[in-house]
Amino acid sequence: MKNQVTIVANSKTGNVVTMKSITDKKTGEIREVGSVMVQSKSVSGLSRLGRVSTRTAFLTLEADALEFLEDYLIDGASLPFDGKIVIEETLKPYIKRDGTKQEPKINPSTKEIITYQGKPVYRNTYFTEDLSVKDVFLKNAEGYSNPDSNVADAKNSATE
Repeated sequence: MKNQVTIVANSKTGNVVTMKSITDKKTGEIREVGSVMVQSKSVSGLSRLGRVSTRTAFLTLEADALEFLEDYLIDGASLPFDGKIVIEETLKPYIKRDGTKQEPKINPSTKEIITYQGKPVYRNTYFTEDLSVKDVFLKNAEGYSNPDSNVADAKNSATE
């Protein structure tokens, strides 16, 4: 079963492309770009309890890319190029446009913040066309690791 990445419409607006303004940090230039939500689904945990795992990411597309892809940007359609959604756990939160920090991962059973070496873990997803890129999950002495991971102990990745 091929892990396809599909385009998903905004649940509030029904639009596939959400336009937004971004500012280039180096030049200060403000420009309009389109944000497109994509998802992939796969079966995971087959050695234990199989379930469907959904990954979500957002593509930010310049005007020329939006124009080039406009015939393909349809809700439920597969992306017209190969790629995958990668998960990366990190100790550094991203800062949102409103200046607030990303929320750390929460254990759904205990509602506690998940930590690695005493620091909160942040989960990010992104789309890549490089099919060889692997997920990065943090694992510590307390045994925290992501159950969906097929990646070995990521301690070495924590410093990258």
